[in-house]
Amino acid sequence: MSQRRVPCPACKAPIVDGARKCRACKAWLVPEAMPRAPKVILGGIAVAGTLFAAVVGGRESPVGEAPPLTALTDSDASTQGVPRPGAIGPEVEAEPEPPPPPDPNKRWKTREIRVGEVHPLDVLFHPKGTSVYVSADDATLREYKLKNGEIAHQASMPAQGDEIRMLFDRYVAVLRHEDAARVPVMDTTAWNRDPVLLDVGRSPGQIVAMPDGRTVVAATIDGKRVARFDLPTGVRLSDITLPHATGQLFLVRAEGRPYLGALGALTHGGRAAGAWIDLFDPSEEPFGATRRSVFVGRDPRVGAVSHDGGSLFFPDRVSNKAVLLDIAATTQVKSVAVGLSPEQGFFMGEDRYGVTLDSKARTATVIELETMKVKSTLMLDGAPCGGAASPDGRILFVTLGGTEWPPKGSGVAVIAGDPPKVVATLPTGLGACAVDVSRDGARAVVASYYDKSVTIVEQ
Repeated sequence: MSQRRVPCPACKAPIVDGARKCRACKAWLVPEAMPRAPKVILGGIAVAGTLFAAVVGGRESPVGEAPPLTALTDSDASTQGVPRPGAIGPEVEAEPEPPPPPDPNKRWKTREIRVGEVHPLDVLFHPKGTSVYVSADDATLREYKLKNGEIAHQASMPAQGDEIRMLFDRYVAVLRHEDAARVPVMDTTAWNRDPVLLDVGRSPGQIVAMPDGRTVVAATIDGKRVARFDLPTGVRLSDITLPHATGQLFLVRAEGRPYLGALGALTHGGRAAGAWIDLFDPSEEPFGATRRSVFVGRDPRVGAVSHDGGSLFFPDRVSNKAVLLDIAATTQVKSVAVGLSPEQGFFMGEDRYGVTLDSKARTATVIELETMKVKSTLMLDGAPCGGAASPDGRILFVTLGGTEWPPKGSGVAVIAGDPPKVVATLPTGLGACAVDVSRDGARAVVASYYDKSVTIVEQ
């Protein structure tokens, strides 16, 4: 006999009559059933640089655009929490205790989670650090539990995701940089619903969340457009067209308030011909009205934002330089020579150091930012494919898959200390292509394309 269901008094999701706890919103429905002294995990919010689409522009995939899915509307709220056919396994009822802060000099260990017959493209930690999201080449977004490696959820996307990004600790944006004009955004609290589709334009670049907690800004490369969207409706609120292809976006601070930094470049005959960053207050009307452009080099790559939001640090691959951009009423640009073909830059050591990953040199260059002088050059056991720094800037994890696509190398290097140095190099599956770090810095996760696995790095 089927059990009678009634609406949850908190979220209105259907629940079994007499249930002690709502599986949708986690509210306790019987006071005496509430556990004593619940533990709450606090996650810091880190402002990080995002990936310039030229890094992944050469990737090819047999998976193309699928028919459009039904967009999310506010009227769908009543269905939140109803199990979707794509949802696998029971919901997690209790949160584990937070791990102790990591000691970079302690021994690191690895364990593996298999992802079936698909190739993982990118990985992302759940804000609480209890699971990881995986974008696969079969155009699915998956969630795996860290505790036992079991798959918790799976959903089909309109196209495969070269990258995935977390928005407001709730939504996962799935970015495909070629052969796409929309960005699917999945609500991870409601896997039973289709993703919201943001109509951004040709060749999506990057996407960032705004401080208002509701709107996001996305850039396009071929379309040269920067647009602001509402979540969860997906409505485009405003946009601006720039004179150059924009693949990188940053949320920074200038003149005492949040500013948007759109970093893009021009090409001539297939070669880099100059790069500019456009800075403007996203709250001004019309959108981009306060825009000012600053020349920053020739071919900027993956960059990062300082903890106070007042500086950008990124490499210039063509000139083999690292660039420090101080954002103020008068913007200052400083640079220093680094290893061959720098692809990504990071702040470390309370923003006292800048570190570049130099693909052809197979090195990481450590720069003392106060003097803009090279402090040291760290040899790596392979060509760096990408990296991810902990929110506090104490630890940097670097995948050693190489710059080809798909990458053929394996391994992950751990960089930490004052000044930063390589403290460990650990094995991963073949084709180490992407990495992410948990909010507490205690774990990293590496996607291995050819091995069809993700590797968890922890102490």
